[in-house]
Amino acid sequence: MTMRIGCVGCGNMGGAILAGLARGAGRNQDQADAYALCGYNRTASRMRPLEEAGVQVMTSPLAVAENADIIILAVKPYQMREVVGQLRPALDANKVLVSVAAGITSGSLAQWAENACPVVRCMPNTPALVGKGVFALCLEDPKLSQSCKQSLLRVFGTLGQCVELAEEKFTAFSALIGAGPAYVFAMMQGLVQAGVTLGFPHAQSRQMVTALFAGSARMAEQDASPLGQLRDNVCSPGGLTIAGVNVLDRAGLTGLLVDAVLAADARGAEMERKGG
Repeated sequence: MTMRIGCVGCGNMGGAILAGLARGAGRNQDQADAYALCGYNRTASRMRPLEEAGVQVMTSPLAVAENADIIILAVKPYQMREVVGQLRPALDANKVLVSVAAGITSGSLAQWAENACPVVRCMPNTPALVGKGVFALCLEDPKLSQSCKQSLLRVFGTLGQCVELAEEKFTAFSALIGAGPAYVFAMMQGLVQAGVTLGFPHAQSRQMVTALFAGSARMAEQDASPLGQLRDNVCSPGGLTIAGVNVLDRAGLTGLLVDAVLAADARGAEMERKGG
């Protein structure tokens, strides 16, 4: 059975989702999980590379809803209500709406869709653009069948790691994981700058720092030791690493990261209250 997936709003995130699904279709999947993909974007030129990858281009949001069982909504939050209204004639109990818009609650989605179909909230982070995303999925709608839940987890699992979360955790997820790449890139930028200061060409410094983060992440993934222990394993007594670590500890790097996430969480909660 072919799974029909459509996306309304094929900009950076929506386009990345469809492109990733197009690349992953038929790979490491049961035949029951083959994908038929379609999409719509107001700027038609954004659809050309997706069309070349096998995505069927639709002429309207309604056409996407008519030709898909899973409808991913990747438009701006302020556009969401209008777009759901355009989809409404094609929505029924056999369709599922999946929103990746920040600050739009499942309750608002269900209300705008007049409870015609199950709704799912999904929060990705930007590494989804390269197939290494982390996706939070809220699968709490009682109209959502167990088989559909598993299908959704498989679909987004094609693009990275999926975490099933209660909706009340979405703001915290956004503050930690959604915003997380910004924190990581800031740390990377500081190390690249240090490399240039030490005399490495910028391109070489960036290449080395990128490999440093990738390798360190792989170690943290494969070694269940406490992260503090992994850090201490690098610090020889009286060596250069502990001298650098002492500076970070005196500056309170860990506390700054915690404060950054908590500030993002507070701002996210404020946006959630205003956005519905």
